[in-house]
Amino acid sequence: MEKNSGIYKFIKIFPWFSGLSKDLLFWVAINTLFLTIVKKLTVSQIVSLTPISLIVCIILQIPLLKIIKKIGNTNAVRVGAFLLLLSSILLTFGNCYIVILIGKITYEIAFTFKNMANAVLENNLRLQDSDQDFITLSTKANTIYAIVTMLISLVASIIFNINHYLPMLGCIFFCLLCFILSFFMVDFSKEKSPSQKIRTRAIKYSGIILLIILSYGLFYPIVASGQLNGQLFIQQELLDNYKVDIAALIIGVILFISRVIRVISNVLFNRTNKKYQDKIGIIFPYLLFSALFLMIVGSFISSSTVSKILVMSFGLIILLFIRDPFEVYIQNLLLSHSLKTEQQTLLTILDLAKKIIRAIIDLSFAVILIGHQLLSVMIILLALSFVEIVVGFILYRYLMKDKLKATVSEY
Repeated sequence: MEKNSGIYKFIKIFPWFSGLSKDLLFWVAINTLFLTIVKKLTVSQIVSLTPISLIVCIILQIPLLKIIKKIGNTNAVRVGAFLLLLSSILLTFGNCYIVILIGKITYEIAFTFKNMANAVLENNLRLQDSDQDFITLSTKANTIYAIVTMLISLVASIIFNINHYLPMLGCIFFCLLCFILSFFMVDFSKEKSPSQKIRTRAIKYSGIILLIILSYGLFYPIVASGQLNGQLFIQQELLDNYKVDIAALIIGVILFISRVIRVISNVLFNRTNKKYQDKIGIIFPYLLFSALFLMIVGSFISSSTVSKILVMSFGLIILLFIRDPFEVYIQNLLLSHSLKTEQQTLLTILDLAKKIIRAIIDLSFAVILIGHQLLSVMIILLALSFVEIVVGFILYRYLMKDKLKATVSEY
C-alpha cells in the first residue's frame, strides 16, 4: 500500500520535475545574448563551448555509467538535478571563458545522470502494468516545459534589458526547485526482486536497437546545433539592422512564437503518435530538412529585411516543433525494445551517441567559423539532415519487419 502511494505521488510529480529540469530555464531564452553581450564571447567561442564540454563528458561516460549502476536510478536523478543547479551558478557568475566552460561541462554531465528519470518512469509504470502511459506522461512533461519556456520567452528579453543578470537568477531558482523535487523521484522497482541486482548479461544489439541509437544520435545534434546556429544566424541579421535593445525584443518575440508552437506540438503528439506511429521516424526528419532549408533560403532574401527574418524564423519554429516529440518517440521505442536490466546501459549509450555526434559536429563548426560565415555551417547541417531521412527510412522498414514477424508468430 505504501509503495502504491509512493508511485501515485511519483506519477503526479514526475511531469513537473521532468518538465522544469529539461533544460536550464531562462538560459535557453537568452544564452546567445548573455554570452555575447555580458560575457563578451565571440561566435567561435560560443560554438566551441558545446563540443569541448561534450568531449569531456564522452571521455567520462564509462566511469559515469559505473557510478550510476552503483548508486542506482533514484540517486542518479538527484545527482543530476544538483549538477544542473551547480552549472547554472557557474554559467551566471563565471567571469572568464574557462569558468563558463566548466559550467557547460557540468551541464552536460548532469543530463547523463538525470536521464535515468526515464528509466524510473518506465519501471514504476511496469509495476502497475501501465507501460502505455510512458508517452502520455513524457508528453505532459514536455508540455509543461514548453509552456513555461513560452512564458519565459515572453518576458526574458524585457528582464534582460532591465538587468542582464536577472534572467540567470531566475534560472538558478528553477534549478533549486528541481533539486528539491528530485527527492520524490524514487524507483520502486528495485524492491520487486533482489535477484535483479545480481543477474546481468550482455546486451544483444539488434538491428532495431542500433538504428534507434543512430537515428536519435544524428537527429538530436542536428536539431540542437541548428537551433543554436540558427538563432545566431537570425541574431546576426537583426544586430546588423537594429540596435541591441530592439534586436533583443525581436528575438524575444520570435522565441515566444516558437515556444507557442512547441506547446502545440506536445499537446498534439499523443494524437499524432496514435495516427502515424512508426511513420514519425520518417516524417520528422523531412521536417528537419525543411526547417534548415528555409533558414538558408531566407538568408538570401535581400529585398526586405522583414521577409528575410520571417522566413528564417519559420525554419527555427519548425525545429522547436519537432524536437520534443521525436525525443519521446525514440525513448519509448528504445525502452519498449529492451529489458529492465538493459535500460541504464542503453539510455547511457543513447545519450553517448548524441554527445559524440554533437561533439564532432560542433567542434568542426567551431573550426569552420574561424574563417567562414554561419551560412557554411547551415549548409552542412542541411546535408546531414538528408542522411537522417535515409536512416529514418531504414529504421521504419526494420520496425515493419519486426511487427510482421510478431504477427506471424501469434498464428
